[in-house]
Amino acid sequence: MKKFLRSIEYQIKNGLWKLFGLFAKKDVPLAPLPLDFSKISKVLIVRPDRLGDVVLSTPIYESLKQSFPHLKITAMVNPIQGGILEDNPNIDKIILMRRRRFWRAIRDSRRENFDLAITLNKKFSATATFFTLCSKAKMKAGYLHIQNPWKYNIQLSIDGPPSHEIENNLALLRHMGVPKIISQPRIYFNEKENQKIAGIINSEKCERPLLLVKTGTRIAEWGWPWEKFQAVMEHILKNKIANVWLINGPGEETGLKSQIADMEFKPRILPLLKTKELALLIQQCDLLFCNHTGIMHLASAVEKPACVIFKHGEIERWGPRHPASIVLDDRYQKTLTPETAIDSLQKILKN
Repeated sequence: MKKFLRSIEYQIKNGLWKLFGLFAKKDVPLAPLPLDFSKISKVLIVRPDRLGDVVLSTPIYESLKQSFPHLKITAMVNPIQGGILEDNPNIDKIILMRRRRFWRAIRDSRRENFDLAITLNKKFSATATFFTLCSKAKMKAGYLHIQNPWKYNIQLSIDGPPSHEIENNLALLRHMGVPKIISQPRIYFNEKENQKIAGIINSEKCERPLLLVKTGTRIAEWGWPWEKFQAVMEHILKNKIANVWLINGPGEETGLKSQIADMEFKPRILPLLKTKELALLIQQCDLLFCNHTGIMHLASAVEKPACVIFKHGEIERWGPRHPASIVLDDRYQKTLTPETAIDSLQKILKN
């Protein structure tokens, strides 16, 4: 039912924006390219999406800051994702887009008098477009959709071969003439986070490699069955291939304890961690094993390999970035076995 309602909401938003795009005056002058950044001081980056989208947008901030150190860069994201950008030296300010108090984000963005606002979404986002327009930035840049040609001074066609989402984001900077392009996503940590994760790591002797496992996913049908994850973990533990720690998401601990209760060889269930803390823990481990979820992008941002099961989505666009990572494609035939996953995990661990 929720999925149906989300689909209806999406269709209504898109329909309204298409009407605006068709009938509104297309009188906004296109900016000359390459863009003269010496005349720009404040930049707004709008990315109102989920965890993976925000993590994969971090190269934008570093590319802009490295190319033009004078820029004051503001990120606009959902409140639940704001923490992942904290301590990032390339970001001067974070504006949170709270649904119930959205007017505060609009007010804060208008006060900044931005010279340039960039909407990163290659797939049209009504929310991102709305907040970009409300910012009243002098220039606006984004992908060209039928819904938005009437308000963007810098437009990039959505046509072209499939690309990773990092490259989709960076293509906008290349289009504007940004000279230093950095494609590695990054997350930055503070001393408190370092101390907390060091305490977790040091609380248990890890003489063998450390494998982190995340079995859950946002939508149940997008996930590999628990029974198959269990078979993999028991094999890894029984044969002393690696230590296995289970990542505990919000509201998952009781279910995880119940699921491992009858296992002969039990993984350790981690305490509930904030997103950045989890990213730092992934950095300290040897390998992440999970479904196609935002967590796999944390591994890319801390330069760790991941073995990822794809049961939905575009692998070319959303796959893990570490060169040692392995994607297990189970989108169509649904025949991925625990044995195949075990072989892939062992291959990465041996390297």
